Amino acid sequence: MIKQAFGLAFATAFSLGSTAHAADLTVVPEDVVIAAPSFNWTGFYAGVHAGYGKATLDSEMTDTYGEGNGNKPDGFFGGGQLGYNYQFSNNIVLGIEADAAFADLKDNGALRIGDRDQYFEVGTRSKITALGTVRARAGYAVDRFLPYVTGGFAWANAESEVYIASNIPNASNVSSSDSQVFTGWTIGAGLEYAVTNNITAKVEYLYADLGSNDFTANVLGGSGQYNADLSSLQTVKFGLNYKF
Repeated sequence: MIKQAFGLAFATAFSLGSTAHAADLTVVPEDVVIAAPSFNWTGFYAGVHAGYGKATLDSEMTDTYGEGNGNKPDGFFGGGQLGYNYQFSNNIVLGIEADAAFADLKDNGALRIGDRDQYFEVGTRSKITALGTVRARAGYAVDRFLPYVTGGFAWANAESEVYIASNIPNASNVSSSDSQVFTGWTIGAGLEYAVTNNITAKVEYLYADLGSNDFTANVLGGSGQYNADLSSLQTVKFGLNYKF
């Protein structure tokens, strides 16, 4: 009886000791946190944009018959862009982008002789109908943020109209318009953000100097050319890109 009790106690003690020892050897795995990979800007992209622009179109006609400081067409524009970025290991991002847009930037000026009841008016109307650029971009990637500077080639299609109007009976109302493409350079800066791994959004400011060009006017049987200077075109645009 004593031997059986002793054996039972020994077995129980051995069992408890083994259980405790096994518990000491049990390893509870810790949660492993895997850092999300940084966004990489390398790749082709295409997208759309819209914005507001303002220009100064100064010509001999606007100086003579306008407000003396040129027409200042302003308004909205919208279009598309495509480009390519390459991100280096030090987070420098270099790229190239081309964009084009339809535009509706307008202004007019006139010299009026007479009063409200009877007047004779000679004036000019200016309009920018399209614009675009081909630019290099250089930025520094801060994960999903990309501040950058940009510069390169710019162009715009501008229309200029000269008109003569009057409310005097039997007076002639005539007009003549011409369209020319201006080319020059542009420089600016922007900020782009990767909303998802494929969608990015940006805001961008550009200043362009598009030089001068000659318009032709045919009014009252006469024909002649006048020079116009599109030396200031400023735009602010918002855009969305899809990164392939």
